[in-house]
Amino acid sequence: MNIQAYIESGILEEYVLGTVSPQEKQEVECMSHIYPEIKEELMRTESALEQYALKYQTPPPASLKETLFAQMNFDEVTKPESAEPISTDVSALEEADRENTIKILPVTEQIITEEPVATESTVFTNESNTGGTVIYPAWAKFAAAASIIFALLFGWSVLKTSDLKKQNEELAASSETLKSEVDEIKKDAEYNETLASLYRNPNYKVVKMAGLEKSPQSAVAAIWDTKTNEVLLDVQNLPAAPQGKQYQLWTIVDGKPVDMGVLDQEFSKKLLKMKQANPGAAAFAITLEKTGGSPSPTMEDMFVMGKV
Repeated sequence: MNIQAYIESGILEEYVLGTVSPQEKQEVECMSHIYPEIKEELMRTESALEQYALKYQTPPPASLKETLFAQMNFDEVTKPESAEPISTDVSALEEADRENTIKILPVTEQIITEEPVATESTVFTNESNTGGTVIYPAWAKFAAAASIIFALLFGWSVLKTSDLKKQNEELAASSETLKSEVDEIKKDAEYNETLASLYRNPNYKVVKMAGLEKSPQSAVAAIWDTKTNEVLLDVQNLPAAPQGKQYQLWTIVDGKPVDMGVLDQEFSKKLLKMKQANPGAAAFAITLEKTGGSPSPTMEDMFVMGKV
């Protein structure tokens, strides 16, 4: 298995972000147990995301505590005027018929027919001229306060979740950008390493073609295998070919130009394989021709040239 290719596929970043399918999640966990390199990269990715989250975390607003307590109302609740007054005379209750002593009050009200227990309820005295005492359970106030706190915390949690999701999306985009940059750097490194090995190989003759009056800043190197006569082009600097045009390589053999093939339109940081060279080639040159090439070079559109 190509472990490096698996790491570079981006699945480890998706696993940490929680965007993989259950099957992919199981696969990553299995691979991390088998291959230490994958486990190490997974831990490094998790650490990087954790550091990012810690760096950009947002603490709860300082005013949240004051806002919650400001909305808690512990004012005394009075009995509605429409409610029927209830006598608290214990002796009268004992003499009356027990079936007539219990009356239905509005919700959350409780009639005292026996000795009240102060530790479980809060007693409020009706201030109307009808007299009577109504007990409201202590838990009613706390239930109302708890519902307010829950609503506020729920709203705050939704906002934080939205922010975290946005941060995760930004982090994923940043990871993709970073991955592309790393891939580009690796590609350049591999290309330079290949060039260095060719330049050091004694079997290759390097013919440097310098820019002419048409394009002084241009530079191209022809890497010629003197044993097989194969030619590779390293385009170091050459303007992009305009629409309908294409660069063409030539060798000069016995004073005459010989076609060596056209260059790919995308030639930057690529080794272009051209036609085999004639062993008697005295120079290499590149001209700008119509797309597909020309049987003879356009001398006024010659961009680079170099002697063997």
